[in-house]
Amino acid sequence: MIHLLKIEYSKLKNYSTFWVMLIIYAVMVPLAIFGIAQVELPPIFNGSDTLEFPKTWNFVTYVASIFNMLLGILVVLIVTNDFNFRTFKQNIIDGLSRGQVIASKFLVLFVLAFVVALYSILLALFFGFIYSEEVTSVFDEFYFVGIYFIQTLGYFTLAFLLSILLKKPALSIVIYAVLFVFKFIFILALGATASQFVPMNVFADLTPFPIFQEQLAMLKSTEREQFDLIISQPIRTAVAVGYIIVFLVLSKLILSKRDL
Repeated sequence: MIHLLKIEYSKLKNYSTFWVMLIIYAVMVPLAIFGIAQVELPPIFNGSDTLEFPKTWNFVTYVASIFNMLLGILVVLIVTNDFNFRTFKQNIIDGLSRGQVIASKFLVLFVLAFVVALYSILLALFFGFIYSEEVTSVFDEFYFVGIYFIQTLGYFTLAFLLSILLKKPALSIVIYAVLFVFKFIFILALGATASQFVPMNVFADLTPFPIFQEQLAMLKSTEREQFDLIISQPIRTAVAVGYIIVFLVLSKLILSKRDL
């Protein structure tokens, strides 16, 4: 596994676009968190309150998820470059099996998603300790980081699948961006209930806006049953994991049979 990661790193270390996009993400996320935290719309929303422990875990992952489109585009560029520059084929010529070539790309997705989740932990701790008057219940909602990892991996695997299907960076990016930005189209096409199970909507809803999350928690069980626009977080997470597995399996099948 380490050997495969070293091979992938050798491709990326001199790829300036990769580092530039990561730096943009690393800078924009905390700036967006800080900017939204300055917003006060009493009594509806107080930005600084959302950064207190344990709310900060939900808020930081929600804001970070907005920038997942940028990271998804980065995945598209990484994968399509392997087709454009024939590095998939070169890796096989150099002695890797087709299975190892596919596994190396999957590893990149997992590692990148893990790094992004780790960064969200650092940001949540940083802002949480700054904005919390009393440092209590620090890790009560830490599970949002795990959910964010699943969400990020979901976006990555979808971007990966689009990339190997189309092999064209511009077309793949456009389709991915349209799906990411215009998720509401599925609501118009399928209805509010069915659209919740569309992959992009499932992934997006994993990290809800904090106010929306609080309102849902306040609903009584009988009211929740009538509120058919929301599926429960455990079900949504399970569906997201299912989609990730499906995307990975489809990607493996396509790459196993396609001429690299």
